[in-house]
Amino acid sequence: GQARRDSFDPAGAAAAFRECLRLDPSDAFGASLELARLDLGVAIDAAPPAYVAALFDAYAPDFEAALIERLAYSAPTSIAETVRAAVPALAPWRFARALDLGCGTGLAGEALRLDIGYLEGVDLSEGMIEVARGKGVYDAVFSGHILAHLMEQGEPFDLILAADVFTYMGDLAHVLAAIAKRLSPGGLCAFSVEKGESEDWTVRESLRFAHSADYLRRLAAGNGLSVASLEETVIRKDRGADIIGLIVLLKAPERTDAVLNGAPLAPFDIEAAGDDGAPIAHWLRQTVL
Repeated sequence: GQARRDSFDPAGAAAAFRECLRLDPSDAFGASLELARLDLGVAIDAAPPAYVAALFDAYAPDFEAALIERLAYSAPTSIAETVRAAVPALAPWRFARALDLGCGTGLAGEALRLDIGYLEGVDLSEGMIEVARGKGVYDAVFSGHILAHLMEQGEPFDLILAADVFTYMGDLAHVLAAIAKRLSPGGLCAFSVEKGESEDWTVRESLRFAHSADYLRRLAAGNGLSVASLEETVIRKDRGADIIGLIVLLKAPERTDAVLNGAPLAPFDIEAAGDDGAPIAHWLRQTVL
């Protein structure tokens, strides 16, 4: 398929990629991504999990050397700088609980470890997780899909990270909705993407996804998250060329509902309450709200 694609035979390439998918339904080779680039009738909104796991299992032993030394990968440090600039230094930590989505070998976790009390990681690649565990960066590391992990019941997080993770997902609606539900009031989500242009998201020649800033702003607003920061920067190199990305910081709303004895208070109509209700309304305002 790739040979035919490179020989300017798109029809032959598409046929070969379809045959690859028939032989390998889990799509460990990413044939569906290749098809999406060749055939406008093929839509794919995320890289197949088997492809991502196989790709990073193979990269794991040489991952950091390849990214940092040869590709000048900077997303984790850029995310860490953005997060620290937004949150004043606090004792003992800036964040009590944090989750690193697609944690890989732990580069993002290392960049922010001293600012976090409890740090949890999750990744599809067992090879990457093995390296991360060996560093002792995380308090807990889990193997699995990031969306499934987010949808599990558990305590909220003050910070959720995703460094170079959403480049393997096109449609981010579900994952951002899940993130919004797992953030504590006022919590932050910091992530990187490759910068797209007019379309919401596209599959690039590298088989990675790019996202537009407008798309990210719409998704944030739709999930009740404010855009605290959205900055353009070079996140790595590819074949000698700079890859322009976006470092995004989203913030969950602060808690606005007053709580009495553990239950949210119903709205109080002062005028309807009359003389008997006015003192109660005054007390609610002064004491609780």
